[in-house]
Amino acid sequence: MTWVPAFILALAAGWFLARAGTTPLFRRAHPVAAAAGEAGLAALFGPGLASVLFFALNIAGLASPIAILAGLSLLAAGSGALWWSTRRFQPAVGAARSGFPWTWSLLLGLAAASIFVVLDFSAASAANPNGDWDATAIWNLRARFMAGGTAVWRRAISAEVGGFMLGASHPGYPLFLSSFIGMLWTLAGDFTTSAPAATSGVIAFAVMALLIGSLAARRSLGLGLLGGLLLVATELFASQSAARYADLLLGLALLAATVLVDAAAAESDSAPGRLLIAAGLAIGFAPWIKNEGIPFAAAALALAAWRFRIRGWLWMLLGSAPGLLATAALKVMAQGREAMFPSTAGEAFTKLADPARWWQSLAGIGNAFLQLGPWWAHPVLLIVLLTWAFGPLPPADRRSRLWLWVPIAVTFASEYGLFLVTAADLTWHLGSSVTRLVLQVWPCLIWLVLSMLRTPEEYFPALAGTAKVTHSRGKRGKPAAIRPESKPQKVI
Repeated sequence: MTWVPAFILALAAGWFLARAGTTPLFRRAHPVAAAAGEAGLAALFGPGLASVLFFALNIAGLASPIAILAGLSLLAAGSGALWWSTRRFQPAVGAARSGFPWTWSLLLGLAAASIFVVLDFSAASAANPNGDWDATAIWNLRARFMAGGTAVWRRAISAEVGGFMLGASHPGYPLFLSSFIGMLWTLAGDFTTSAPAATSGVIAFAVMALLIGSLAARRSLGLGLLGGLLLVATELFASQSAARYADLLLGLALLAATVLVDAAAAESDSAPGRLLIAAGLAIGFAPWIKNEGIPFAAAALALAAWRFRIRGWLWMLLGSAPGLLATAALKVMAQGREAMFPSTAGEAFTKLADPARWWQSLAGIGNAFLQLGPWWAHPVLLIVLLTWAFGPLPPADRRSRLWLWVPIAVTFASEYGLFLVTAADLTWHLGSSVTRLVLQVWPCLIWLVLSMLRTPEEYFPALAGTAKVTHSRGKRGKPAAIRPESKPQKVI
């Protein structure tokens, strides 16, 4: 269990960074919701920087247990010092008490549903201790090479992985997950299955915690708990949490980037640099996790240049540097080419000119969404019911938030485009990966949709004690926009 201290150091470093960089996001949230959101970000920031550190140590030929522990200790100490230096910018702001009278029932339902997710995770881990097929053939296999030291680690970025087979040889695959697991295995001295199992469990918890905490902070506690319920009600989330794949980890990065960019935009031109750096850190880790994160990062950084102008864009670019530089170094050193892509432009155009591929790819993605849950409790159906029950935000508010959808839309379009031109058999490619590609964007889609709805608390303003409702009524008797009694004071 010598890998456990390293795991704790990585999470501690991530927690300090989350505390230091995301004060404007969580300062008005319920303390428990704020802690959950920070824990979710910690599971991305800490292991992400640890994986970059281990990758750099391997390149330098210094990936010994002593060097790893020393590097993680410095990372945790530096992050802690950074957090300590920013404590004076973190004023205590009392969070409003939730006025939704059935909050207790949402908490009870979330706790009960989470128990079933844990049981599902435990059963799947016991049945497949090494994870599902791609975990064994790709992610964990690369981790084994990464843990092999100077002599063999470069095989992790070679087409030799998977015996040059089309579906398993990916020399340029990003190494966030494999590098982090390889680091833990280097410290453990063996290939214990408990390290990737613990990593998968922390990632699944982090996605749920960040979804709940960020919605509670940006909108309301009621919406946050409903978002958590929608996630745990997603069968694909429960079944893939123990798969040992990188798809749920990418979902965490996309969600974190969206949440942090939204928080920075809410601060307008006064967004602190540390919040923009935190947003950039999440954006930069997306391509370090999976290739699908590359179009997301490109779209997010392009939007940052438009939304935050040159100063904000530079802060965000600085934050994204660890992930982007690690990804660039990997792509330069990778030995071989990605077999999934067409070898010539003519081959790509031939595939694009086939209308059957367009329809088959679209049908495959639609079928993946259908597999998110049973029809009578399908998450999409539940979202529709919530939209009908609470109603959307006023049109002006919805329009002001539409730009947040662009990076996810670009990511989804790129995934669809890959199916159109894939060199693999399209039926096999769809059947083996499309559900996981949907899982990558699903937590973020839940957040985006719920963030554009009215909150349950708006229907009980007298209990909330923080706002009053105008006498005008909307359709179906919905309350009109909430008018705060006083504007919140600006926080440094």
